[in-house]
Parts: sequence; structure tokens; C-alpha cells
Amino acid sequence: MKTEEELRTEYRRQRQELEEQAEDIYRFQKKGEEIAQQTYEAILYQIRQREEDCTNILEMARREIEQLETNYQVDLQEKKREVRQKTEHVEEQFHKGLQQVERNK
Repeated sequence: MKTEEELRTEYRRQRQELEEQAEDIYRFQKKGEEIAQQTYEAILYQIRQREEDCTNILEMARREIEQLETNYQVDLQEKKREVRQKTEHVEEQFHKGLQQVERNK
């Protein structure tokens, strides 16, 4: 059986790992948003360089980017949910361990 200090140390380590995962997801999300904006601006720039009317092309590109962003956001939300569930599990296990330590005193 683990001691209270061992439980606390393990809990802090697991929480730190999960917080780092959450931060990685946030940075990944921001980078994706930045790339999407840069892509849209690059497409817009290229279209404006042409003499012809490219409204349809621009609209199609915008829809494609929006769909990619939606898929990207759905995937990120799933990863965030997984991290939240892992965090809840770690919390639960930590409290159960503490209760067990208290009962065995």
C-alpha cells in the first residue's frame, strides 16, 4: 500500500502530465487557427492577382477551409474531453487512495 506522501507525489506527477497535454492541445489549436488564416489570406491574395472574376473559386476555397476547421475543432474537442476524463480519473483515484490510507491508520 502506498503512503500518503507517495499518493500525493504520484498525483502531482500525473496532474502535471495532464496539464502539459492540455497546454499542447491549446498550442496546437492556436497554430491550426493561424495556419488556416494564413492559407485563406494566401488564396485571397492569389485570386486578387488575377484579372478574372474568381468569386466562385474563393467561395469554394472558403467552404473547404471552414470544413477543415470544423473537423479540426471536433478532433481537438475530443482530445480535450479525453484529457478531462483522465484528470477526473486521476482525481478519483487519488481521493480513493487517501481514504484507504486514512482507514488503515
